[in-house]
Amino acid sequence: MPTHEAPSTSKQPAAKKQRFIIRHEKPKMTTKHVMSLQHPLGIKPLGNYYMDATRSDFTGSCRGPSLGRLSQLTDEIIMEILNLLSPSDLLTLGATSRVLYGLTHLDEMWKNLTIERFKGDWVWQDDTWRATFLKRSDPKYDTSMILKNRDQMKLKGFYSDVLFQSFYCAAIGMEPYTAVENIDRRSGLSLEDFIQEYEQPGKPVIITDGAKHWPAMTKWSTEYFLKTWPDAVLRAESVDVKVENYFKYAQGTKDESPLYLFDKKFGERCQGILEDMEVPVYFREDFFGMMKERRPDYRWIIIGPARSGSTFHKDPNATSAWNAVITGSKKWIMFPPHILPPGVFTNEDESEVTSPVSLMEWFSNFYASTQFPDDPADRPLEGICREGEIMFVPRGWWHAVVNLDDCIAITQNYVGSQNLKETMEFLYMKRDQVSGVADDRREGLYEEFKEASGRYRQRGLDECGRNWQEAILDGDVGKE
Repeated sequence: MPTHEAPSTSKQPAAKKQRFIIRHEKPKMTTKHVMSLQHPLGIKPLGNYYMDATRSDFTGSCRGPSLGRLSQLTDEIIMEILNLLSPSDLLTLGATSRVLYGLTHLDEMWKNLTIERFKGDWVWQDDTWRATFLKRSDPKYDTSMILKNRDQMKLKGFYSDVLFQSFYCAAIGMEPYTAVENIDRRSGLSLEDFIQEYEQPGKPVIITDGAKHWPAMTKWSTEYFLKTWPDAVLRAESVDVKVENYFKYAQGTKDESPLYLFDKKFGERCQGILEDMEVPVYFREDFFGMMKERRPDYRWIIIGPARSGSTFHKDPNATSAWNAVITGSKKWIMFPPHILPPGVFTNEDESEVTSPVSLMEWFSNFYASTQFPDDPADRPLEGICREGEIMFVPRGWWHAVVNLDDCIAITQNYVGSQNLKETMEFLYMKRDQVSGVADDRREGLYEEFKEASGRYRQRGLDECGRNWQEAILDGDVGKE
């Protein structure tokens, strides 16, 4: 997925698609958090077994009696087997024992089943993907029975990290991770000061008055979207979904990693929406604009509930980006280009990026280690971008973003004088990593961009800047 505050464009290693993903790093579950959380099916983390075993009324784990010979398999192996079953087989199997009822009710599995079968053509039901799948499969299905059965099927004495960890990550929230705000916050920033202090040195900044005057600030909300564009179809990760259906999902989901609406064609699909915003003065120099309608994808609307967001990535094509929050707030954590975030792994040219399954898993496992690095200079930049504020993301910075509450935002990538040469080098040297265009254009995007620049060459250095001279006029880029 795209950029700046988006799913990464880096290639992922080819792998069999799974409905349930086995984690290699289990979330670090603190006793304080675990003791205060109650799984809806009564499932407890494995560590609780040893505490419960000291109680006089302890009757042991129900796993063995409930699973029989299957209890010799780990929960991970059983979930791998369940990945191979059809929805009807899962329903049948879940009716055979209490523990299998719990294992076949993992909502992450039903989420993937729903999307595999129905894409974005579903309506959210009763706070679970299982109910959504069954109702979409049979409109006459009474989903209230799921909640009734859940209350009757509490699993006393079932301990499973596999089933508890996704619930834990979704339930702990971001409160422990929001105290640090060390990204510069500026208002009344002149264009000259922005270039000198932030764009030229490649330093992030939150411009606190950047979008306060936009009409969107007084108009956009869940209610406004539902009234104005309820039937507009927008992209949410891998599926296209109606606005009204997405907001119903966003308001009711308990997903650890909620579906994130990230649409590049919103200007066409939501009539009149572009009139409610503008490109801030700091980012109006954009050389990709020379390509007009053939420029790479560059502008998106982003909508998502709390916990949704994007894992660590760099923006595509060596571009910089800006991200304006209209409603809600976003937690940003950023590392400079030369520092790889903990828990993130890449190959040598960064064409492949591997990171934890979810943002909450990363924060649970790795955030604490970032606060006391061996070199204080390696500590990440962090900040919260609030309503009406704009985050500037310099090219090459690693960043992850989490919505702290329901959020609507606009983001855009651009190529200005300060990163033009680097973008040209990227387009030439890393053609296989070029993104935002059709596959058959990736190899030749450098030449397209260079050709489009020809009609602008007469504008001269005063208008275009020294980097423009270096990248285009002198022909430095692409020399062997």
